Amino acid sequence: MFDFLFQDRNKEIQSLAEIIAVDMEKLNLSKLAIEKAIMMIAKAIAKSDILIQTESKEKHKKEYRLNVQPNDNECGTVFWTEVVKQLLTEQEALIIPLSGKYYRATSWSHTNEVMMKRVYKNVMLSCGGENLTIFSTFQSDEVIHLRYDNARIRLYLQNVVGQFDKTMDSINAMMQLSSQPRFKLKLGTNALSFREKQADGTDKVMTKDQYVLKIKKLLTSDALEVLTEQENASVEQLQINTAVKAEELAKMALQINNEVANAFDIPEAVFNGNITEKSDATNEFITYAVSPVAEVINDTLTAYVVGEDDYCSKNEKVMVWLARFKHVDVVDSAVNLDKLRGIGFHLDEIRGMVGYPLLNTEFSTERALTKNYGGEGSNNAAQET
Repeated sequence: MFDFLFQDRNKEIQSLAEIIAVDMEKLNLSKLAIEKAIMMIAKAIAKSDILIQTESKEKHKKEYRLNVQPNDNECGTVFWTEVVKQLLTEQEALIIPLSGKYYRATSWSHTNEVMMKRVYKNVMLSCGGENLTIFSTFQSDEVIHLRYDNARIRLYLQNVVGQFDKTMDSINAMMQLSSQPRFKLKLGTNALSFREKQADGTDKVMTKDQYVLKIKKLLTSDALEVLTEQENASVEQLQINTAVKAEELAKMALQINNEVANAFDIPEAVFNGNITEKSDATNEFITYAVSPVAEVINDTLTAYVVGEDDYCSKNEKVMVWLARFKHVDVVDSAVNLDKLRGIGFHLDEIRGMVGYPLLNTEFSTERALTKNYGGEGSNNAAQET
């Protein structure tokens, strides 16, 4: 049989330890799932081209800075991945244009005007892993301030922070309860009484409870003591096992993955990698998870790069072209690409859709207005003959 010293308190410590172990696993799994969801959306944006629909002669230079090298120390993929990560986790991101280059701000402050332009100051820039504080001030039309307030993402992140706080409270409570070491006293099945030698050489008979009390006093004494054990009794330090079973961990991981996927509007099949050939989950991922973020970037970049006048008079705008995100097998898609050629897309436009280099020849930029794949003039001549 087993009797535990400080039995009630030990049970409380064991219970707290199990709760903490489960909560820590939940936090780790939530952190991994959130990072995965954010990176899925961020990579989709970073992989897509940012196109500028404009007649300006500066178009190609601006597209180069937006897509290839925003500044001297970062490539476009890394830059936009970090911007979207910040936008999703903090619900806002700030890009500072300086001398035709773009830099991401990690912290800033601004005034709170409603009817006038706001002023941005105390801006800290991040570039190539280094930070720099600049003391210049900027007005709202001189910066690119992205805002994306998704209520479900915000609430889920708040719940994770709340779970972290509860776990820390449990850890503090367990530390207070376990400020002293805990032991267990193992007694034999026939251990009903114990004998202790007295100073005069006689034996003193003790009951089990009296023997437990003696051991407790010895273990809690500040003085140096030598603990002796009876033949049918032993004392061991209490070990607390807090391992979470593998099957419980797997169920917990699946549940958390589904919760995070729903919070970020990502189809569960895409998030968990269960896409079938007939599934439309990838298109749903682009529609519901990626496109809303892309639209925020489209509108904000259009306002800064194009401006109101050119947008209204010339229909100029900036767009994140998500058509390039989904992999296209040119052999499997040959029939559909052929139809695009027949309805007026020229060859370079089609090659750009599938990621092929542009030819930039007269033939590759000529449009076929009919399914004869010839120019408009050649088609009219063919009809006349």
